[in-house]
Amino acid sequence: MLPKYRTPFFVAVLTILVAQVSAQSTSSAVGAPSKFDVASIRPSADRSNQSGVWMGIRTSGGTFEARGMSLKSLVGFAYADQGSLRQMVSGGGGWIDSRDWDIVAKVDDPWLAGLSDTERTNRMRPLVKTLLDERFLLRLRTETRPTPVYVLVQAKGGAKVKEVSAPPPLEGDWNEALNRFRAEHPGKPFPGAISCASDGCTAKAVIMSNALPQIQGSAHADRIVIDETGLKGYYDFFFRNPTEDDHDAMGEVEEDLGMKFEARKVDLTTYVIDSAQLPTPN
Repeated sequence: MLPKYRTPFFVAVLTILVAQVSAQSTSSAVGAPSKFDVASIRPSADRSNQSGVWMGIRTSGGTFEARGMSLKSLVGFAYADQGSLRQMVSGGGGWIDSRDWDIVAKVDDPWLAGLSDTERTNRMRPLVKTLLDERFLLRLRTETRPTPVYVLVQAKGGAKVKEVSAPPPLEGDWNEALNRFRAEHPGKPFPGAISCASDGCTAKAVIMSNALPQIQGSAHADRIVIDETGLKGYYDFFFRNPTEDDHDAMGEVEEDLGMKFEARKVDLTTYVIDSAQLPTPN
């Protein structure tokens, strides 16, 4: 069963911001570092009684941060979540799935200053792969597996979305950019992200394929969702975020988006976790 995205505002925003990647990687640039200069990995603290904290992955300058992320989720970021081509992570179990980690890793890479948020994220993926290999002694193999999926397509009559201009580039620290925007535009959704509240989820200038994790979770879909809507721009839209006991969650999300989930079976690249070890304290 895939995780349900009953997430607070900060987590939902980070999920989409991190997901804004393109199929073209910038990590192969000449002179790109192969590993982080320094990295701290610690078990996640208990934040159940804290409010306004973020959980997820973000990059800023030469810093990669992960908070409250399992090793399996980190593998997903480093290997599987690249562009609109969805891939799978399998194997693991035990602490690999259940134990969460906080990571702060830094690299001195002068090229990062001139990159977009998307390009910076792609450039850091190989560094995260090396970090997982060295600190968790991660061992993976790949397989092509026929996998049940849902393909998201436009319903008859078309999708209920509004095409808009691309969001402005993210400048500086993500938290600072968010706080600055909220101060200047109170009550407005953050461009380039999805924010969720009790009544539903609002997308502002979001690429459709990047909205899939939240759409999948809100619909309570028990399969990975692949985008075949044909929507290639940036869009504003809204959809309900049904409760866990709502048995028509998928139908409600379909109605709000003007889309359909079609059940299919497709061959997907799957990254299988063969083994890993707990990282040494630092």
